[in-house]
Amino acid sequence: MLHTEAPGPVLITGAGGALGHYFRLAWATDGLAGRHIVPLVRPGSKVDVWHHEDGDCLAPFEAVDLANAAQTDALIAHWKPAVVIHCAALANVDTCEDDRAAAFRDNVAATRSLVDALARHAPSCHLIHVSTDQVYRDGGGQGGDVGPVNLYGWTKLWSEDIARQHAITTVLRLNYVGRGTPSRPGLVSWLVNSLEVGKSITLFQDVLFNPCHGSLVPVLARKFVTSGLCGVFNVGSSGGGLSKAEFLLQLAQRLHLPTETAHLGRLSDVALKAPRPLDMRMDVSATATALGVPLPSIASTLDELVAEWQEVENV
Repeated sequence: MLHTEAPGPVLITGAGGALGHYFRLAWATDGLAGRHIVPLVRPGSKVDVWHHEDGDCLAPFEAVDLANAAQTDALIAHWKPAVVIHCAALANVDTCEDDRAAAFRDNVAATRSLVDALARHAPSCHLIHVSTDQVYRDGGGQGGDVGPVNLYGWTKLWSEDIARQHAITTVLRLNYVGRGTPSRPGLVSWLVNSLEVGKSITLFQDVLFNPCHGSLVPVLARKFVTSGLCGVFNVGSSGGGLSKAEFLLQLAQRLHLPTETAHLGRLSDVALKAPRPLDMRMDVSATATALGVPLPSIASTLDELVAEWQEVENV
């Protein structure tokens, strides 16, 4: 059952990225309660080609500039979606700091255009708005205190406020890991490619987080939509989390990688364009309670990463 009564398809913004691909792949054959899937990308953007065991069964991309209010209005008027999964964002923290106009355009203005169009043409649509753990104050994820330390976090917090102006909205404050895309390799690719050739890398022992695997996100999103649950929810793994150094060292061990060139360091000692929070752990207990299911542990997330890497290597 799909909780919303809207009759239209499922639109996935940012469908060319890693998280968008997890949604496309998860819902390729059955959609969401049989709904047609419409993957959206920015006009002229390079879309990575993915290969997987099901072959080319994914719906073709449709181009739209979400920050262009007229284009977005025409899109929503045409499709009148039952569900929108809003993954599209400028998520590079340093790029946001360097180009504030682009950060506002992609993270704030695009969400405003989308919400305004939904109000006019699809008021019964369920909006799943993907946000970030970086909306929290450094070390505040467990306690739930917001207060971003960089512009990216502020634009995402602003976009949350806009998204929640839509009557049926679920905001997912997310920290996830995965394989990435061919043009933007993920955590495993970076680790394997570095350690296999003996490249010296620094693993930060002062950065704490509790990520889930990207494939979990569409599973939870389906539960939110089918149950009609709205509000703001943290999405990560259960337990107390780990330092990024410990997480990556455990991943290297599971992949049987040499670690002689991996060195421990501190992010607080590195000069970066944009500041980052050091404690990125989030309390996911309210999410588990709301959905009635436990969220996976860090160990399960590591297992998923290893399995994904091995599957990709065997294709």
